[in-house]
Amino acid sequence: MITAIVIPVDPKQPIRQQHLDKRDLDAYRQIVGGNIEVLNLERPAASLYFNDEGKLLEFSVNARATVLLWAHNSAFRGHDVIVGPALIVGPPDHKGDDTTVPDDLVHLLFNTKRYGVQVRLRGDSRWRENSEVFDDWFEAYRYGVLLAQRQALVDEVRVVPKLDDQLRETWYRIGQENPWIRTATDPPFTRDSFVGCYSVEELAESMSGTMWAVGTAFYYRDLCFIQQVEGGDEWLTIRHGIGFESMTLGSRIEDGTFASLVRRLLSASREECQRLEY
Repeated sequence: MITAIVIPVDPKQPIRQQHLDKRDLDAYRQIVGGNIEVLNLERPAASLYFNDEGKLLEFSVNARATVLLWAHNSAFRGHDVIVGPALIVGPPDHKGDDTTVPDDLVHLLFNTKRYGVQVRLRGDSRWRENSEVFDDWFEAYRYGVLLAQRQALVDEVRVVPKLDDQLRETWYRIGQENPWIRTATDPPFTRDSFVGCYSVEELAESMSGTMWAVGTAFYYRDLCFIQQVEGGDEWLTIRHGIGFESMTLGSRIEDGTFASLVRRLLSASREECQRLEY
């Protein structure tokens, strides 16, 4: 069984998670109301299923599925729409079978309270975020795709969890209490030092292969790492509002164990973090 995100065409009906047999195509057809067609999504990789005869059958436009397609596959932005019910699953595995929908997308659509929009400009690999804050994922996506359509320099757009101000303040306070981090000068450690990452893979890529300055900070969900050594690899690790560990992470990123470490940290309780039992 795999988990899918089902997106009804009626905006009054909430999206939902549903367990499916990955080989039961009749279950897919039942959800979309007929024959299925699939499109690839990116960042994270996923598959969007919908009714391939929906336009002939005059199904209504699925606004939520459409903005997800336009944000996660820019080739369709402004050129096509999804009609009728839709569902999202994970990308095919090495056998060609569907997988469970990416956890980061589930977290974003079901467990996030505040949303931000980031854009990537043409010829630039960096993601840039403005100050807009949304409390509804659909409104955030709609704002993002409109921004991309209206500004020619915008190449890609994505919706990300917005860092809670109180959580940022907690991390900043913990950093200021650290004798090495609070003395950072080039650049100084500030409330704006924290760089968010959408996925574990992005976090690993962001933290690898560079001699980091003291006070450099990355976070994924409510897990934060702040560099404590100039040009080094000693990260103050913060979760549940406590700085509980100093971690060397470069070797874990290189040997492929970093992702499992992050997942264990995100699953650990406050007490387990304090006892270093994760």
